[in-house]
Formats: sequence, structure tokens, C-alpha cells
Amino acid sequence: MGNMIQRDEIYFEKMVPYHIISRAVEGRKIFLEENDLYRCIFQMYAANVGKPASNIRRQDIKKAALAILNGEEIPKNLIITEHSSLVSRFSFSFVINHRHEILLPNIEGGISKYLQKVNNGFAKYYNLKHNRKANLFERPYKAVPVTTNSQLDALICYVNVKNPLDVYQPHWSEKGLKNLKEARLFLENYQFSSFPDLFGERNCKLLAPKSEIEKILGKEIIKNREVYLKFIEDYLNKKLIALSSLFLEE
Repeated sequence: MGNMIQRDEIYFEKMVPYHIISRAVEGRKIFLEENDLYRCIFQMYAANVGKPASNIRRQDIKKAALAILNGEEIPKNLIITEHSSLVSRFSFSFVINHRHEILLPNIEGGISKYLQKVNNGFAKYYNLKHNRKANLFERPYKAVPVTTNSQLDALICYVNVKNPLDVYQPHWSEKGLKNLKEARLFLENYQFSSFPDLFGERNCKLLAPKSEIEKILGKEIIKNREVYLKFIEDYLNKKLIALSSLFLEE
């Protein structure tokens, strides 16, 4: 896949982007309910620049999370800004028991500080809701540096395509997709990933500015639908090449 999208070899000076996986302990299904997803979206945004304000109502968090996802302004009284952004985010996706992010640290130790704030904040909310007292996320979190274009290309699809499709149809990569058209539609409309931002019209506030994303990920992927479709279909073909039938039905 690294040869398909033409871009200069990426350089990040002293800092390197990382693929981060925050996985729940015991395979616990922590992202089944939309309110939990909205809470984590809000927590991810707030933790990057500070912390949520105290005594926020659940409905306010949901409205703020939807605004974040849709690229709209967020009421200033909901977030206490304490510092500049700790990380720049190039991709994210939620699965039932974990989440993926591609992060570039903006300061030394930025990723660790950001993840500690996000995961501890969400765990506090989740444990209170479910009357439990224990770690919620596995430690240490999984972090893999991204150092080449081919690795980045594969990772873009892994985070933005493979994982959302795991929500759409669990174990699809072993059994084959039941319906390609429906799968594409799901990807385009699944709001808890960066797919609609990278390959659609959404401009989520969780992500780095479009100009920075285009520089890193490749302008052709972001703006050219034909290249995008080829990019995704090549990924699916490579992922499922061992299957006797790529799709069970069209």
C-alpha cells in the first residue's frame, strides 16, 4: 500500500507519531452505549487542553461531544483550559472494548500525559456508573511508533476501516463482508471514527487541522474520491485475499 499514495517520505523531526491502543481490562465492553462514547469523546477533547469543568450535566456532555464531532463551537464554560494541546491526532476509532488513536506528541511526554488524563477521567465516570473500584484500562497501553509511509498507509486503513467494520460485522476479516455497499455506508456514517473526516466532509475538532492531516496522510487520499475508493478496496482485497469469496453477497 505504501506505493499507491504518492507523498514525500514523512519526517517528524524529534517527535514520532504513535499508534495507540487503549484496551479495557478483561475484554470488558465499555463502549456499547452512545452516552459512554459521547463521554469519552468529550474527555479526549478536554484532556488535550485541560479538563472538563465541574458539575457538568450529562446532556451538556452529549451536546458538547456532538459539537466536537461535527466541528462546531463548544461552550467555553464546559472546559477548563490549562495548557496548549498535548498531542495532535490524525486518526481515531472506537470498538466495543477499546479505542485506537494515531497521535503525534506536541511536547515531550505529551502522549503519556494525555492518555493518563483521558483514561483516568473516563474510568472514574465508568466506575461510578457501574459501582466498581478497579482499573478500567490495561497497563501499559500499547504504543507503536510510525516510521515509514508503508506503515502509515496500512495503519490508516487499520484504524479507519478495519476497526469500524469490526463494529459493523464482528469477525468480518475471517468470514468475509456480507454486503460491500452496506459496509461502505456504515463507514461513511459511523460517527465514532475519523473515517468521515479523512474520507468525507466532516471536520471533527478532535483531529489536527486539515492542512496538517493532508501533509502527513496525503492530499490525494483526503480530496480524491476515486483514489479513496481504490485505497479502501485495495486494503479489503489484501486483507481478505485468502478467502475463497471476497464478499458473501453484493
